[in-house]
Amino acid sequence: MPIEDASTLLPLMWAPLTVITAAHADERGGQIAVGTFTASIVPDHPRVLAEIQKRNHTHKLIEASGKFAIHLIAREQWQWVRHWGFHSQAELDKFQDIPWQEGPHGLPILDGVLGWLACKVVTQMNGGDMTIYLADVFDAQRNTPAQPIRWHEVQQMLPEEWREEYGRKLAHDIPDSARRMGEISEMAAMLDSTKTAPFGSEGTLADV
Repeated sequence: MPIEDASTLLPLMWAPLTVITAAHADERGGQIAVGTFTASIVPDHPRVLAEIQKRNHTHKLIEASGKFAIHLIAREQWQWVRHWGFHSQAELDKFQDIPWQEGPHGLPILDGVLGWLACKVVTQMNGGDMTIYLADVFDAQRNTPAQPIRWHEVQQMLPEEWREEYGRKLAHDIPDSARRMGEISEMAAMLDSTKTAPFGSEGTLADV
C-alpha cells in the first residue's frame, strides 16, 4: 500500500478533542492534547494514554508533578481549539477570563466541559517529539450528556482566519517534530544494529 494512503486513514483514528491541564508550584498550563485514549478494560482500575508535545509548557508541568487532568470538549465548544491549541502559555495566560477551579491535587479543572478525569502518571514512552503517558485515573466527573467532537470535524468548521493561523503554527511545529522524530528513529536503528542473533550471526529463532 502506498504510504500516501496513510493521510486518508489516520484522520479516521483521531480521538475526541480534549484539553490537558497541569500544575506545579505556582505554575499552571493547558493545551489541546495530540491524543487521549482509554487504556484499561478493568472497570474499577481506569487508565488512559495521553500524548503531549515536549516543546509545550504543559509537558514541563506534567514531568514535574506526575499528574494531569483531561477535559472532554462538547461539540458546541469546538471554538476552544483556538484558545487552547493555537498558542503557548508563554504567550498568554490561558486561564485568564476562563472559569476554572482548583481540583484534586491542585489540578486546574475547567468549568463547563463535558467531563474531566484527574490522572497520575504510571509510566511513559519517548516518542521523540512527544511523550506518551500511561496514567491511572484517580478522580472523574461527567457534567453533561453532551457528545464530544473530533479534530477532523473541527477542521471543517474553522474560519479562514483560524485556518491561516493554524497553518502558521504547523509551519513552525512540523520541522521541529520531524527533527526530534528523526533523532529517536536513528537511535532505534543504532540499537537494532547492535543486537546479536540468538543462535549466532546466521541462525535465528525462525530457523529452529
